[in-house]
Amino acid sequence: MLLLKKHLVELVRAGKKRQTIRYWSRPCVRAGQISYTPGLGKMKIVRVDELAGYQSLTLTDARNDGFETLEDLLAELRRHYPEVPPGKRLYRVVFEWPLATPISPHASADRVLAQAAPAAALASPTRKPARKPTAKIPASPRNSTATTPAVTLADGYMSMPQRELLRNWIITQVPPA
Repeated sequence: MLLLKKHLVELVRAGKKRQTIRYWSRPCVRAGQISYTPGLGKMKIVRVDELAGYQSLTLTDARNDGFETLEDLLAELRRHYPEVPPGKRLYRVVFEWPLATPISPHASADRVLAQAAPAAALASPTRKPARKPTAKIPASPRNSTATTPAVTLADGYMSMPQRELLRNWIITQVPPA
């Protein structure tokens, strides 16, 4: 997930902002990834570059970030990061929004996903097991022997990777409309 302040979301909508500058200990997104941004929806991460520091930023970076001048960009960065966080490095994240092509060509899978598990999350082996009861998605009539992913209600929240896993499973089970 890539979070942006509300005034920066408006710059993305206006087509002025196509990148963001972040301090991270390691990249939190990767090139080619589809990320979710509240207020915008899905966006594609095109490139993630590590920068040496503020001195590496150029006027092109400022304009791609939605600012008229490099000074405006630096002022915004200093407002968010008054001092360099210890152990953090500076990254340039270039993104594409709106997406040129739809994420899923299977509209029926999106519909089934919304109906089948609107607030469900796939069980993830890297996380602690959920304490809430586990429900199974029924196998489709087309493939009744298919194993189904376990779905867990986890505080009404499903992360984007979990949602994509569930969508991919549904796509394999439901014939396109």
